Amino acid sequence: MLIKSYEKTYLEDVADNLGLMLEYAVACEYNPIVIWEMFVSSKVAMEIEKGNPKYLSGYSAKDYLSIVVNTYPAYERSLSDKIMSGDYAIKNDMYYWAGSAIARFQYESGLSFYVINKYLPIQTVLGMYETLHEADIQKFIDLATERVKREKPETNLKIIRRASGMTQQELAERSQVDLRSIQMYEQRRNDINKAQVDTVYKLARTLGCKIEDLLEF
Repeated sequence: MLIKSYEKTYLEDVADNLGLMLEYAVACEYNPIVIWEMFVSSKVAMEIEKGNPKYLSGYSAKDYLSIVVNTYPAYERSLSDKIMSGDYAIKNDMYYWAGSAIARFQYESGLSFYVINKYLPIQTVLGMYETLHEADIQKFIDLATERVKREKPETNLKIIRRASGMTQQELAERSQVDLRSIQMYEQRRNDINKAQVDTVYKLARTLGCKIEDLLEF
């Protein structure tokens, strides 16, 4: 089972804020796709992923958008007076649905927003609105899971090991984890989520990452 970065009681706030953030972006005449791509690499996204309570429920959707756009000088300007004064009517349209749906998928999958956007771009999610917005959100999560698995064939262990510059043999020697086990995890012939904690800890420590970074959703 994946280790959740925050309690599920925060999920409604996060989902609502991300949906509203996209709606506000459109109302401010920002390109919602560009804003989302800025968001996935932003401090807001990273703090949500880490489970920082301030970002989970302490900030509003307007705060999210302000932090994201003010990170980039080319976009730095005040949000629409209409939005900041509270006169903006919430539409709960496809932008709200997309942001909210991705927030729920991120929570369930444990993937970063950046990785999700790489294999499931916001444009694709917006295109799913017509057929899925009235369905149970689990339908979207199931379809998103299948798509990411299909588009992301390599395991997290293999991706992180390669990024570290280590071969499987070197990782086995440094971590003291059996080479065959590493090969089986990377090929998904064995489920790393069911590995002994000590084994995953040794791999994570050697690779310089967190245990949850190696787990598969």
